[in-house]
Amino acid sequence: MPTPAQQKAFFEENGYLIVEDILNAEQLEELRRRVDIALEGKEPQFGDFEIQWEPYARERPDLPRAQKIRVMFHLCHRDPFFWSHAVRPEILDIVELLIGPDIKIYTDQMFVKAPLQGTAVPYHQDSAYWPVEPPNLVSCWMALDDATVENGCVRVIPGSHKALLPHHHYPESIQSLGLEDDEVDADREIPVELKAGSCMFHHSLLAHRSAPNRSPHYRKGLVTIYLPSTLRFTQPWDFKYGFKLLRGKEYPGSV
Repeated sequence: MPTPAQQKAFFEENGYLIVEDILNAEQLEELRRRVDIALEGKEPQFGDFEIQWEPYARERPDLPRAQKIRVMFHLCHRDPFFWSHAVRPEILDIVELLIGPDIKIYTDQMFVKAPLQGTAVPYHQDSAYWPVEPPNLVSCWMALDDATVENGCVRVIPGSHKALLPHHHYPESIQSLGLEDDEVDADREIPVELKAGSCMFHHSLLAHRSAPNRSPHYRKGLVTIYLPSTLRFTQPWDFKYGFKLLRGKEYPGSV
């Protein structure tokens, strides 16, 4: 088991950090159960969550609802269970190690790659979407299923988090911002395979992508996004849920 100092040094050098078995078996089973309820649309007390549908699957009557979903957004802001996951001390302790003691939450996103399908995600840096400076957010990518090369695990380029790259706009694509393969050091790419209950923390400037799911099994990952409360907006960002303080203190003029 690496020490906290070793974990931080690895993250600062590579832009990501794997933490194994951050959830125990009981916690993982409950998280899976609640995610399945949400994907099946069985959360009437909260209404439905915001959904991005798979374009090729949405109108197919032969597929169950869960197989038609690409991303489900903002679970933690609508459902107390997902909020309790977002503020787990074992997760926040790692976040604090990586970005400091003053922590706010942005949101969470439930990524789904259904069996034998699931669209590919091209190279991109998350900070291209978020108008704050400095671009220093961290995401916790929690594996609900074993994430493997076959089922479309996240692929990262270690060390690519040193600067924000100019992104292309793809207005007709489900992924509106992206990078071409020749604009990153794709030869250094590595797949991040995770067993269920483990997670990857990654810097918002880390270039990453994922391939389609070629396996007969789901690949679900719940991503929760955190930021230092010292960051400042570079343009208006009217996020309807606000940026809630989880640890530390607020700073005037900051997010």
